[in-house]
Amino acid sequence: MNTHPAHNRKGSFLTQLFALRRRNQNPHVEPYIHDPAADAPPPPPPPKDYNRASASTRRPFLGNEYISEKPLLFDVDLDVLARPPQPASQPIPFVQQIPPRIPVKAHSPPTIPLTPEEKARRRLAAQRQSQLEKEAMLREEHERQETKRREKLEQERLEREEEQERKAVLQEELRAAALRKARLEREEREREEQRSQELRERKQLEKERRLQYTKEMEQWRAEQMLRVESQCSEKEEERRRSAEGRRMRIARMNDEVFSASRADKMVGWVTVQPPNMLAWKRRYFTFEMGHAESKMLLYGNEREVVTPLDVLPLDGRIDSLAEWYEGFEELEAIPHSFALRFVDGVEWRMFADSAAEKDRLLVLLSEAAGIIL
Repeated sequence: MNTHPAHNRKGSFLTQLFALRRRNQNPHVEPYIHDPAADAPPPPPPPKDYNRASASTRRPFLGNEYISEKPLLFDVDLDVLARPPQPASQPIPFVQQIPPRIPVKAHSPPTIPLTPEEKARRRLAAQRQSQLEKEAMLREEHERQETKRREKLEQERLEREEEQERKAVLQEELRAAALRKARLEREEREREEQRSQELRERKQLEKERRLQYTKEMEQWRAEQMLRVESQCSEKEEERRRSAEGRRMRIARMNDEVFSASRADKMVGWVTVQPPNMLAWKRRYFTFEMGHAESKMLLYGNEREVVTPLDVLPLDGRIDSLAEWYEGFEELEAIPHSFALRFVDGVEWRMFADSAAEKDRLLVLLSEAAGIIL
């Protein structure tokens, strides 16, 4: 029997608990005043030879019949709690602690001491049972370890298969990527070759076009040169005829002007462009023919002939009387025009109202300057 103080306190607490439950189940039990004797220590333990008694002679623990029930801890009488508080002079009622009733078997067999053979037999039986339990535990542990090992092997196999599948998938992806890269590189090379071929063809076409254009330009230049040469020859011929006709007209005009000796032949109207000017001025001209110096006087009109606006000295000062094709192409569009070029480089441009007026003016200028047309 266990005589530890903790075990005694546990038994006392269970005894009080069972007493409270039985009292709560009996509503006719009245509370009683606390008795200090109830809290007295338990009786002394039995003799030590009690442990040598057989298991069949020991009294069973009768608290087991109450363990199956569900005891309520601190289950007190509600009527007691519902009563009003009593004066301080009266003692506080306590729930009566009644020890549990321990059922005792009517016919308990007598205690028979075991013989050494029985003890040895039971000891061997206990050893065999312990050995069997150890062997069962070992078998269970072995089976558990075997199951764990098989699960580990299965897991490793699954992992190897997954790794192989992953490697196979990776290899397939790498192969597909390599094929895709090779295809893209081949397509890029084909596109590059196609661009190179197109560029070569474009260059060839451009070269042929340039050659064709060069040939056409050379042909056009040759035609233009032929046309220019023909035009030059025509113009030269026309100039020759014009110069011949002008000489003939000037000769006739010279006879008319100087044979009559009339003063009205020495005056007239002309439009002039002074040097370093763009504007054309219409002027009334007269000539002074003398042994000392010949002059051409230009006036604003025929009524104001006192002070000339411009005076052109002519005697020995004129270099030439030029037509438009003699370096004055800007006069080609102006009819009856010519240029008066001085020896110091000054140039006067003029045009008359008619061809006859132009011829008369050229005759007067040549006569005054002393040059031969």
